[in-house]
Amino acid sequence: MATPKGNSGYAVFGDKSAEFYKDPIAFVTKRIDEHGARIFQSRILNKPTVFVCTVKGVRDLLVEQHHHFEMGYKAFMYQLYGDNIMFSDAVDAARLHGVIHSLFGNGGLPDVNQLIDRLIERHLSHLDSDPSTSIYNVFKRFATELSLAIFLGLDAEKYPELVEECIELTTTHWHGIISVPLSVKLPSWSSSWSSGYSKAIEAKDQLLKIINSRISNADNDNILRHIKEAGFDDTKELAQHLLCFVSALVPKALSSLLTSFTLMTAGPEKEAMRIRASDNSQYLHKVLLEVQRLVPPFIGGRRLTRKDSLIDGYKVPEGTAVIYITYAAHRDPSVFKKPDKFRPERWIDGEQKSEDVLSCFGGGPRSCVGVGLMKNSMMRVCSYLLDHYEWRLPGGQDLTYKWLPVSRPKDPPYVVFCSKGEEETEID
Repeated sequence: MATPKGNSGYAVFGDKSAEFYKDPIAFVTKRIDEHGARIFQSRILNKPTVFVCTVKGVRDLLVEQHHHFEMGYKAFMYQLYGDNIMFSDAVDAARLHGVIHSLFGNGGLPDVNQLIDRLIERHLSHLDSDPSTSIYNVFKRFATELSLAIFLGLDAEKYPELVEECIELTTTHWHGIISVPLSVKLPSWSSSWSSGYSKAIEAKDQLLKIINSRISNADNDNILRHIKEAGFDDTKELAQHLLCFVSALVPKALSSLLTSFTLMTAGPEKEAMRIRASDNSQYLHKVLLEVQRLVPPFIGGRRLTRKDSLIDGYKVPEGTAVIYITYAAHRDPSVFKKPDKFRPERWIDGEQKSEDVLSCFGGGPRSCVGVGLMKNSMMRVCSYLLDHYEWRLPGGQDLTYKWLPVSRPKDPPYVVFCSKGEEETEID
């Protein structure tokens, strides 16, 4: 039994939160190199924290020893989200997982595929009409409208003003969320943060009013009525989960993955890959696995240790925070050959026999409850793009990623699309 290398420093003065949040990949990579180990300790949010960057370590944390840990988000997210599955104890979480998975599994939500396809047609059918497209923004608008349509029954063409109001409120709410982790380490709240946080709380209250109004009219929408009847204990519990589902977090995660897929499959050198993925849905699935492996939408997750535990051979004492870094675990050289290379064939040629080595959507009993809906949406969007377009990246772009709070290129990336069968028009 080994002790993680590094040290957790002294309270306040030894805190490394600013360095971590400024560039988490550089923070983690530097310490892996320094310690010669992919599990190490530091001090984050003024708490001793063990970082886990191996596939086995993440699996130990999320699956094999999940009962030794509790979710590590309540201190800085509860006021913004209220009671929902993220903050529930194990018993309630298991009940809610059953309810929500019944909705998001195959065939769980009626008419959802037709809704996805309708919004794909609305937002993606004219990508070749512009010289170049700010693709992340297109995907974000698509994913936002999809979220509001599924969970609140709000079609942007039928309820344009209410949809715009919800988008503005979710944006304000999001600004409160992304401020919290960076502020916990400070000895006192700054006035600017307090203002943003107060506005986020007000936005949450306004969103809940809209959500409750939509619940009361659920009989007018087939999908929302189905969600209402899924088995939540009461309307309040349903409303709190709808708040989570329509928040900016979900659309940003979906748009992150769709953007990464588009960038990683762009250009004439990837034409054969695009053709094969267009003709073979199983191969497209492998391409998307590789996108999730290399560019997960969230850099990782956080847990709090209830009792002394053993993670991939390292002792983690009770009361310690644990941060698993999905980005690093997905590049664990003991599991993935040429870990930095984009190679969907690794999922076909027997090198990777199981998808369980991935933690893009968490894992174990507290895995992402919306993974089924997320993957279904990705497959339908990517299939549409492959069937209708060829695309490439204009030169001169900085495609360097930022990783917090959701991964995407720092500068909005532009993509040139042309319809299949048509000669591409050169751009200046």
